[in-house]
Amino acid sequence: MSTAREYAFATSTDLGGLDRYTAWCAAAGLPPVDGGYGILMATDTFGRRVTKLTKDVEYLRTLVAGSKVNGLLANMEVPPGVFTLERAGWPDEWAAA
Repeated sequence: MSTAREYAFATSTDLGGLDRYTAWCAAAGLPPVDGGYGILMATDTFGRRVTKLTKDVEYLRTLVAGSKVNGLLANMEVPPGVFTLERAGWPDEWAAA
């Protein structure tokens, strides 16, 4: 079980262009994909930082929008297979790893 702390989007639109998106992918060690990545920074039950990534950017955008409505996401479980990539630490820590 993880607790979401922050989120971000790695898409060419959100990062300001295709060159910046592909540079982000290279720095993160991920292949560029159509539509980009949704990034969920979380902590696990032991307080360790973990980053979960999804290619379903719109799903994460929907979660973010829903979280702004009080109680809308209470007891919601993220379906398996949405955040298919997971990495220890948060993106700002990856370079040090």
